[in-house]
Amino acid sequence: MFRSNYRSSVRSGQIYSGPVKSQLYQSCRSIRHLLQIHAKLTVTGEINGHEEHHQHTILHLLNSYSSFHQLDTVVSIFNSVETPIPPLWNTVIRAHTNAGQHGKAIELYHGMSARTDQNFGPDKYTFTFVLKACAGVRDSKTGGLVHDEVLMRGLENDLYIRTGLINLYSKLGMIDVARKLFDTMPEEPDIVTWNAMILGLAQTRCERDSCEALDLFRRKQYCPGGVRPNSVTLLNLLPAVCNLENLTACRSLHGFVVRRCFSDIRSLHNGLIDAYSKCGVVSVARKLFDEMPETRDDVSWASMISGYVHNGCLTQALELFDESNSPLNAVSVVSAIIAATETGDLRRGKEIHLRARSSKADADIRVVTALVTMYTKHDEVDKARELFRSIPNRKKDVVIWSAMISALSQSGSARNAKESLSLFIEMQVTGGIKPNVITLVSILPACSDLLHLKSIKSVHSYVIKSVEEHSLDRASTGTALVAAYSKCGVFKYATTLFKILKHKTVITWNALINGYAQIGDAENALATFRRLRREGGEVRFDSGTIVGVLPACALLNAGVSGMSVHGLTVKTGFSSDLHVRNATVDMYSKCFKLESAVTLFNESYTDSANDIISWNTMIAGFVHNNREEEALIAFQCLRDIDLTPNLVTFLTILPATASTASLRHGRALHSYIIRSGHDSHLSIGNTLIDMYSKCGRLDLARQVFDEMTSKDTVSSNAMIVGYAINGKGEEAVDLFRHLLQSPDAVTYLGVLSACRHSGLVDEGIAIFRSMTSLPKVEHYACMVDMYGRSGRLSDALDLIREMGTVEPDESVWGAFLDGCRLNSDVEMGKVALEELKKFKGGNIAGPYVVLSGIYSDLGSWDQARKIRLSMKSKGLTKIPGCSTWID
Repeated sequence: MFRSNYRSSVRSGQIYSGPVKSQLYQSCRSIRHLLQIHAKLTVTGEINGHEEHHQHTILHLLNSYSSFHQLDTVVSIFNSVETPIPPLWNTVIRAHTNAGQHGKAIELYHGMSARTDQNFGPDKYTFTFVLKACAGVRDSKTGGLVHDEVLMRGLENDLYIRTGLINLYSKLGMIDVARKLFDTMPEEPDIVTWNAMILGLAQTRCERDSCEALDLFRRKQYCPGGVRPNSVTLLNLLPAVCNLENLTACRSLHGFVVRRCFSDIRSLHNGLIDAYSKCGVVSVARKLFDEMPETRDDVSWASMISGYVHNGCLTQALELFDESNSPLNAVSVVSAIIAATETGDLRRGKEIHLRARSSKADADIRVVTALVTMYTKHDEVDKARELFRSIPNRKKDVVIWSAMISALSQSGSARNAKESLSLFIEMQVTGGIKPNVITLVSILPACSDLLHLKSIKSVHSYVIKSVEEHSLDRASTGTALVAAYSKCGVFKYATTLFKILKHKTVITWNALINGYAQIGDAENALATFRRLRREGGEVRFDSGTIVGVLPACALLNAGVSGMSVHGLTVKTGFSSDLHVRNATVDMYSKCFKLESAVTLFNESYTDSANDIISWNTMIAGFVHNNREEEALIAFQCLRDIDLTPNLVTFLTILPATASTASLRHGRALHSYIIRSGHDSHLSIGNTLIDMYSKCGRLDLARQVFDEMTSKDTVSSNAMIVGYAINGKGEEAVDLFRHLLQSPDAVTYLGVLSACRHSGLVDEGIAIFRSMTSLPKVEHYACMVDMYGRSGRLSDALDLIREMGTVEPDESVWGAFLDGCRLNSDVEMGKVALEELKKFKGGNIAGPYVVLSGIYSDLGSWDQARKIRLSMKSKGLTKIPGCSTWID
């Protein structure tokens, strides 16, 4: 067709006539044919751009290249024109907009507007195209300027321009402005305008706006004489149905699709799969998916996979992802990564990562965001950090910044918490990204973990000044601030903020209750719970509240109160909640009502048999009650039912082997930990050092210590204490002197204990004097005991009198009295006895027993008898076979 038209036109000499050229352009079937015409026009000088009729020829050429998506060629031809006419500007602006290069389209508009000759400035068609570009990048500034220009020219009633304005303001979240523009239209809107307004309402995620979108659809459907809804109308309406999770509306819309014979439109089919999934009817969604085997595309697979994830069907989501034979898109990959993350299957997650990399899907920022979250939740922060850093700052959006900040903030590591604060600053300074509410809610846990009150106040101030209007009134922001202040123990601010919050949810109440419980203020935690029940109004406690209240009962060792709360959970139906059951088992265990804990665990075994947290809680209960053998049996039981232990399981069971000094169990556990891939975790390494040390195998403890790829102060402390309890003072001192980390109070206590037990007095004195922080009472007690063991009681007494702001307590004077016993020093013993009488009203028998023993050792039997008679007259009785003051 093209060749015959082309040759006939050449023969007839009509190649340059407008109608024939237009016909030639339309008959082009490939870019090669278009290039032939372009070449001919160039040779004949038909597109030199100096004359107006030449520019019309160029306009046809630009439109043809645009239809073949040859944007570079369009720009090249446009730039060759010295003074482009408005249609040329409009064509190149539209080409950039259609190609998704909205920023460049806006830049071209500004260039066009800067022309001094009004005949070459923007016209009404320009505004239509540039408004679409502004909507694409949410450019409110340029959009506002365009709107002002439209009003100045009196073009506000142009149907296409008003539709563009409605679309722009909807995308900017200014739905009220969009609604006003729609309601005041001077003529009946066409279907494109209706669709723009429906989409704008449907995408706000506001329940009221979603309902209005449905009402607008009904109005349009029954509007007499108007245009009828098309497939785009239905597609635009589906987000409203999803937001409302309205199954009736979903079914009605499905019926409309069938009646209007839209069923063969694949995009609508995909939309219905998503809608049914969001409405919780995943079985119907799967039926629709199975009905379209020949027409499925990547969106179909992604909609079904994400539908499974939305409904918690994680295994089915992963299975369907494996079955997918369509090119991967970002949504399906993100959904599969979420499923792998939630099921705790890091191996599967890494496989999905590899598959995404091979298909180039990992270049999408949403995929990287999901991967960052997955790796961080599985304690592979370095991998998450590597992925995050691999993306240039210019490509990072607020979502991935917030995801990385949240991941680091919630990891529980002080180092990661500090890094999240640094990222929060970097995001604004280097990345040029303004934090949103999610970012602020994500950073607050890091501030509270570091007990960094100044940072919390800064975020609080930022919320008030810089974030969206009324953001402080949002339950999520207010709750996060209450939780942060509570965790820092600053309840003055927490309770003040709690009182002024207009919108309190049960999560806000829970934040305050948990805050009190976490700092050990169990009385206020229970009081706040009672206040919630009394003053909460429509807010009712939930399972999260119970999970916060039960630890408070455990802190008070208030078994009776705990039983009352347990009864309340049964009465309200929360007892069936797995988290509540686990918290109840934990409460009974910590209140030393282990039999009740075991009974509850056994009663709920059917539901909790496959829940590793339930097993961890029960094992921890056995360990807390010194029933280590039963803890080991429970660990073996969970392995017998093929339940995979997690990190917490190992951290809970290892102390049981340490307490029983069962090297056989300990080594078996270590082997299992290596096979499960948890041996590289810092906490595991520290616990293994402690276990081997208590089993007397310092060689194995040191091997673990040396093989750890990363160590912290806890690692060094565990090894130093291990040397101390095994009488290896010199090794402890040597390790202390070669520390890579700054020593803390526990480090000093460990090395001083090692010196005390090994008789390294001079080394101990030197280390004590080198302490950079103020010694605590336990350090003084250790030094006093060290002096006493070496016979330097006068030095011990001098040290006590030089303690300054640190008041000596029972442990200090007890250590001094024990030194008097070892050195048979009666006079010093009397001094210690007089001081110890000041504690507990003098109602303690231990010091009298020790002093009596000193007299007996010296052969002063009369004095020993007088001490015993004094004890009897005071009603003090020594517990047989037990002495508080004898080491």
